[in-house]
Amino acid sequence: MMITEFANRASNMILVSTRKSMLSNHKEETYEVISNLAKERAIERIRVYNKQGTIVVSSDTNELNKTVDMQNESCYMCHTSRGETILEPTTSERKRLFNALDGHRLMGFVTTIKNEMSCYTSDCHAHSAEDKVLGTLDVIMSLNTTDAMLEKERWSMISNSIGITFVLALTVGIFIWYFVHIPVKKLIRGMAAISSGNLNYQLKSKSKDEIGILANSFNKMTSDLKDAKDEITNWSNELEKRVTEKTTQLKKTQDSVMQIEKMASIGTLSATVAHELNNPLAGILTYSKLIQKKLLKDNFGSAELDNIIKYLKMIESESDRCGNIIKNLLLFSKKHSLEIKQCQLNTTVEQSISLIKHHLHLNNIDLITDLKSEIPIMYFDENQIKQALLAIFLNAIEAMDRDGKLSVVTGVDERNEFAYIIISDTGRGIPGDIAGKIFEPFFTTKDAIKGVGLGLSTAYGIIKKHKGDISVKSELNVGSIFTIKLPLKNKSVEHE
Repeated sequence: MMITEFANRASNMILVSTRKSMLSNHKEETYEVISNLAKERAIERIRVYNKQGTIVVSSDTNELNKTVDMQNESCYMCHTSRGETILEPTTSERKRLFNALDGHRLMGFVTTIKNEMSCYTSDCHAHSAEDKVLGTLDVIMSLNTTDAMLEKERWSMISNSIGITFVLALTVGIFIWYFVHIPVKKLIRGMAAISSGNLNYQLKSKSKDEIGILANSFNKMTSDLKDAKDEITNWSNELEKRVTEKTTQLKKTQDSVMQIEKMASIGTLSATVAHELNNPLAGILTYSKLIQKKLLKDNFGSAELDNIIKYLKMIESESDRCGNIIKNLLLFSKKHSLEIKQCQLNTTVEQSISLIKHHLHLNNIDLITDLKSEIPIMYFDENQIKQALLAIFLNAIEAMDRDGKLSVVTGVDERNEFAYIIISDTGRGIPGDIAGKIFEPFFTTKDAIKGVGLGLSTAYGIIKKHKGDISVKSELNVGSIFTIKLPLKNKSVEHE
């Protein structure tokens, strides 16, 4: 805009400077004025066109008397393509930009030379008053200096922008470092401390901005977490104390329940034990009377002495038999704590079977045993395992009523990890809808006289306490199969 204004003033100055010589039609004087003005550094060339487009005056004598096309860039701003003439083009329409042959930029500025009254009334000019325009003044200015200044200004602006951007970025970076990064770093360290369990950690912040508010919120959160943790710890300790108390009570109750189940089993066996003891006691009584009769005779020979010895041995055997029956019952009924020791599984199974043999005989139930000899020494509480087996045996006998088969098989699994006891009967079986409940305490399908539903649940608890497993498969009117698994090499059985 500034260079355009300069071109406009220069054009007006040239018109004023050449007005006198043009009125007097002194071309040499006009040429001299134009040539002197064209020597200015900013002016590239000055020329004057008449209204026919012929160059009548020019600072470059080589283009004198040349006629240009009306569509030339110096003419089309006043002469349109429809042949119309624009007498008063705007300042922006009067300028044009183009490049010289050597590539530098030029700006041409055209000024209309109007037909003034002093012109058409002059004696030396043959112009009528109707002519509005006598010609045009075309001033071509070099933009080298302007472009150099613009380029310098452009680089200056770029440099300043870079400098300002750098300073601004540095300022913002320092601001972010001190007011954002450092507080956030402290917050991260605080979060790490909280994560590691240090709930006493507090952030130190005196600012009242968002970071300060965040730090205060963090401190409050830490304080609340500490209070909550202390409360949870207190509740946990109290809960642990109560659980310990309840566990102790539960173990005592469980021990009592197991003892009750033992006594219930003994009650079930009492009738059969009475029958079992009746036979040897009757034999003892009979042989005692025979010996008395022999001894009341005045004389008896060696043969009768041999018979007396034979009878005494029979009495000894039957007495020992009675003693074993009573001993097993006393051992079974005795209340004692869990006692893990080395045991032979088959021996334990045989001793358990001996307690129900007469019961089997009374109910006309056949016993089939297959006790594998390869079972190694194991660790368990023999008395409790007997109790579990006896509960299952009695349950099987009651399920068969009379005339059935009880099968007991022992062995070791293929991977040599556990020993198994398989107890099968030919009883009524267990309905599918209650098969999953038979190990629950107090669940029973018997009437109140026969049981209270503690036998199988006690057996389940004993096996689980030995880190074993017990399962059942059953089919109605076919029978049931109980499978007990006990670990072979596990010495860390739960102690009461």
